[in-house]
Amino acid sequence: MQTSKSRKFMLLFVTMASVLAFCATASLAQGKVKVKFKAFAVVTEMERFEVGDTAGHFVSIIQNKGVTSDGKFVRYFTSRTDLIKGNGTLSGYGKYVEVKDGDAYFLKYDGTASTTKSPEGKLKITLKGTYSYTKGTGKYENIQGGGTFSGGYIGKGILFVDVEGEYFIKK
Repeated sequence: MQTSKSRKFMLLFVTMASVLAFCATASLAQGKVKVKFKAFAVVTEMERFEVGDTAGHFVSIIQNKGVTSDGKFVRYFTSRTDLIKGNGTLSGYGKYVEVKDGDAYFLKYDGTASTTKSPEGKLKITLKGTYSYTKGTGKYENIQGGGTFSGGYIGKGILFVDVEGEYFIKK
């Protein structure tokens, strides 16, 4: 009889522990927010410096401003590129500000830029890389996480990026 009660107690204990573990996992998963959007921007300022060590080697500082395709955020970015004949690295910092309430998040990113020529002779510049959140204000305070981006220029000084990632607010 004692063994039967012990087994029932153990079964109940294991069941409760499993339920609690599931709930804890579910609440952690609910704390993560998936991010997926497209943004568009225009270059507002650019300084380009020839390095001189190799033909076509330039370092640029670029500022751009834009919006997300849903109109929820205004974005501000400052980038540094180090390109040889249109190919190389880029890095910088960005800020997304919610139009509705002014809450914002900041991020740092690193990536690559590649330039190819179409058969018609048009240049195609593509960008890709990773980002991580560095700070947030308002509801984004203590934001953590990151993701990837890819995009390119669709016209002179006009660019787009597709962003995908996730974040959570550290308590």
